[in-house]
Formats: sequence, C-alpha cells, structure tokens
Amino acid sequence: MLRFLMIAKIAAASLMTVFVGMSVNAADRISDFSLTDSEGRFFQLSRHGDEQAIVLFSYDPQSRDARRAASDLADVAEQFEGQKVEFLMINSTGSVDKLAMREAAEKEDITLRILMDDTQLVAKELGLSRTAEVAILDPTAKEVVYRGALNDRFSQGSRARRAKEHYVADALTAFIAGQSIAAEQAESKGDEIDFSTSAAVVSSVSYANDVAPILKERCVTCHMEGGIAPFAMSSHQMVQGWSPMIREVLITKRMPPGQIGAEYSNQFHGVNQISVEETQKLVHWIDSGAGNDSSTDPLAEYKISPVKWGHGEPDMIVNIPPQTIPATGTVEYRNLVLPLDLPEDKWVKAVEFVAGDTTVLHHIIAWAQAPDTGRGRRTNPFGILNQGIGLGAYAPGNTINTYPDDAGFPLAQGSGLILQMHYTSSGKETVDASEIGIHFWDEEPERAILGGSAADLEIAIAPFEANHEMVASKKFRKDAYLTMVGPHMHYRGQDANFKLVYPDGTEEEILNVPNYQFNWQKTYDFKEPKFLPAGTEMVFRATFDNSAMNPYNPDPSAEISWGEQTWQEMMFGFFRYVDAESSEGE
Repeated sequence: MLRFLMIAKIAAASLMTVFVGMSVNAADRISDFSLTDSEGRFFQLSRHGDEQAIVLFSYDPQSRDARRAASDLADVAEQFEGQKVEFLMINSTGSVDKLAMREAAEKEDITLRILMDDTQLVAKELGLSRTAEVAILDPTAKEVVYRGALNDRFSQGSRARRAKEHYVADALTAFIAGQSIAAEQAESKGDEIDFSTSAAVVSSVSYANDVAPILKERCVTCHMEGGIAPFAMSSHQMVQGWSPMIREVLITKRMPPGQIGAEYSNQFHGVNQISVEETQKLVHWIDSGAGNDSSTDPLAEYKISPVKWGHGEPDMIVNIPPQTIPATGTVEYRNLVLPLDLPEDKWVKAVEFVAGDTTVLHHIIAWAQAPDTGRGRRTNPFGILNQGIGLGAYAPGNTINTYPDDAGFPLAQGSGLILQMHYTSSGKETVDASEIGIHFWDEEPERAILGGSAADLEIAIAPFEANHEMVASKKFRKDAYLTMVGPHMHYRGQDANFKLVYPDGTEEEILNVPNYQFNWQKTYDFKEPKFLPAGTEMVFRATFDNSAMNPYNPDPSAEISWGEQTWQEMMFGFFRYVDAESSEGE
C-alpha cells in the first residue's frame, strides 16, 4: 500500500516536492525501518513492539527552534516516565556525523537517543519535513498516529514564550487510552529540512546506468544462480519481482549483510558496505515502480557463476570425513584429528572453508597439532577457545581467513590439524562433507601470526532481559601489530564493539557492529595492521537481547548462561596479531 501511495505522490509532484513537501496523513501505514544512533547503537522499529508508542522528534543542532523545543520535549518525556513510551530524536539532515552529534548533544544537555537518518529515507517515510516536528508511531501497527508541532509554542506562526496547548502530550494520552486523536494537527515552525542533496542524487536514476551497477557491486556475488542467496538477480524482471523485499532489507539494514559502522568500512578487507547514495538510488527506483526505460538489461548480460575457492585454488585441500547429523536432538561438539602428511615445514598464508551443509554446520575451528617427536604427548587445544581461532575458523558468513603479507602460520613436517566441529540439527538427517583449503607461502615470512580473545565465560542473562551488556579485555604485554578482530556470540547477540586503550590513557574505537547477526559472523582483517605499544588494552563490549522482541531468540523465558550450544551463549572478541619484532630479530 505504501509503495503505491508513494508512486502516486511522485507522479503528482515534482521531484523536489517529493523530498521536501511530502505530508503523509496521520494513521498512514509505514514500513519497518532501522537506524543507528549517535552512539553507534542499533534501533529497529519492529523490535520495539512491546512499547505502546514511539515518539520521534526531528532534531538539528543548527536549528534554534529545535534546540529550544528539545527542553520542552524532555519535560514531556518526564511526564510519561514509567509508561510504555519511548522518546527519541532523529537527525535527518544527512550532514552531521555521529561524533559531531554527540558533542552537540552534550553541549545542549540532551540525554535522549539521537537516531542518524543519513539517507533521509526515514524522514521521507514518516513525512517529516521540518525540525522540531514530532511523529508519534504505533510500533505494533506500524502507523504514524500523530505528526506535527510539539506544542503551541513551536507551532507555525506562534510567538508564544510558553506553551498553553500541549499537542504531543495530549495526543499520547489519548492514544494510550485508546481514544481518538484530534484531527487538526498544527504544523511545526522549525526550519525546513534540506532535501536538496538527496533530490540531486536521485534526480535521474535509471535501471541500466545506476541500479544494475550497484546490484553487481553489492549483491550479485551471492544473488546468482547456484549462489547462497534465495534468488538470483539475473535480470531486470527478477529484480523487479523481488523489489518489495529488496526495499525492506535496505530500509531495515539487513542487506548487504554484516554492515558495520560506516566510518570503519574502509579500514578492513572485503567489507561490502553499501553507501548512502547507493541506498537512496535503489529505494527511489523501487518506489518509482522499479522500471527499465532502457533497451538493454545489464544483469541479463552479466555472466557469473559461484566460485568454490574465493582465494584461488588452494595448495592443499583437506577433505573432512563425512559427518552424519541426526534430524533432531543436541549434537555434541565433534573433535577430529586429521594428518596432513607434509613432506617439509610449511608456512600458511590463508585458510578457506567450504561448508558441506550450511543448514547444520555451526562452526569449524582449525588448530595445528604439533608433530609427534616421541618425547611425550602433543599439545591438544580441544575446547581452549580462549587461545583464539588457530589457523582459522568457519562460521556462517565467514569462509576465508587471511594473514598480512609478511606473516604466516607455521606447520611443521609431520604436523596435523585438530578440528572442532559444531553442528545443530535441522529437522532432517543429513551428511556434512566440508573441505578446508590451505594456501602456503613460497618462502618463510618475517613473522608468525598469533591470536587470542577478550572473553568472559561468566554469562548470566535473566529471562526476558534486554540490553544485557558485558565487557571483556585483553592486554598486550609487548609491542604488536593488530591484524584482525571478530566478535562471536549466539542468538541473543545484539551488538559488538572493539576499542583500544593505549598506555597513555587515550582511547580509540576500531570496530562497531551495530546489528550483530548470528548468521553472518564475519571477521575483520585490517588493510593496514594497527600498531599497539606494549601495555595497550583491547576492550570488547557485547550486548545481548533475551527479550521476546528479539526475533532470533529461541526462548526468552530461559535463564541464559555460557554454553557450547546455540541456545546458550558465548562472548568472545577474537583477534589476531603479530609481534612488532620479526622472528629473525628475536
């Protein structure tokens, strides 16, 4: 319904009017949407269905009216404290970054969360066109039930110094009581939001010149025939048919998967981060009918097929013995030892995993087993996850493990692999036959790759508890170069964050994962390894959501502790590093 409503408005008005003058009537349905706030935390409307109402206040620190109205909004929030109403601010200017917003909020003594609408698409969705404008949302029905001025002090044409008519407070009181809200809703006198940049971006979007290249870059590597995605973007017709879903996953930030804080996306290899402009173009094209006014179809002409080994043909392929997985029940960890029959010492530069059956394979962790010298038992790291992920690990969404150019993992002649295999039953008996591809250096590299984790095994999450935060840390005793970080949690994992605390007390955030997804457990390899002076502490923060609002939660009534199974929890901030001094210098 919303899509056709928006198309009608586009047809009836100029492009600038669409972006600036849109006014959606209260009680109109809206789409689910997701945004990141100024602290890097994730917000999704549908995950707040336990609230009776969401109040969104359009805020711009450059707007005098918005700054003044923020104080009155705080009074309204205090009035409804203890009720199932959440008050938030939203910045839809598209011109303020998170740090500047945090500094402005601190200066104005603002304590409410400020959502960052960088694409301006949510403002468009909600019909917000001015600062100091308020939208009251019904998060369950996904409707705007009120839109307008906060009170008569900030209504259009008002010069009042104090409010006498409290529009938002009255509308909230009526809505919570199940009563109708007054039809007349005064317009805010706040500054108009500048949508000109957004309008320029989408002024002449075409399928052939704009949309197809974005889909090739961001989507087709998974959405191909035989790929891991549920449908192939193989033609305009296919994309047009799936366009409502494509819009939904863009607005809720579900796709592309594994999105991180945009400010970090260029620091790591292989981050498929969609840009603000790309998102604007795709959504505008879909809202305009997802047509193709060209005689060509670039996607139909684009020939691509799945590649088994993403890092090239491995020097060694290890076939893991087939594992029969029962249809139901708990599958205990399986620990396998596989000989490698290496004729000489080797140095590993990358490890790849090809999952045999992704529906049941939870993870593989591969360690090296030292050669048997006949002088005692060889090291057996089964279960010692705190030692890191060894040579490498597979988890959903993460198949390739690479090391920096001058580093490798030593495999001595006669050594083998120790594998920790974790499976989850899927309702159907199956056989998993996964493979491991190992790539070797031609010559010995300068440094050996090392690893570990910042972890906490003392997990205790109460039933129905949301926003359970945990922090773990790890100190580097010697100068080192950090090469990789990666969070690991299970179904209650909500967000993850890594920061460094240097010996002089300064702090640096190095990765923020606002919306952790169990099915996309990526590791993040730095393009340029980060130098850590001795005494640097890595701090890993993770948040867990055991509430009924977590759509992935298998049982919100359960009390959650540490455990190996997916319905239990883990809290690991894995990392890889190399010593600053080369092995030759030691």
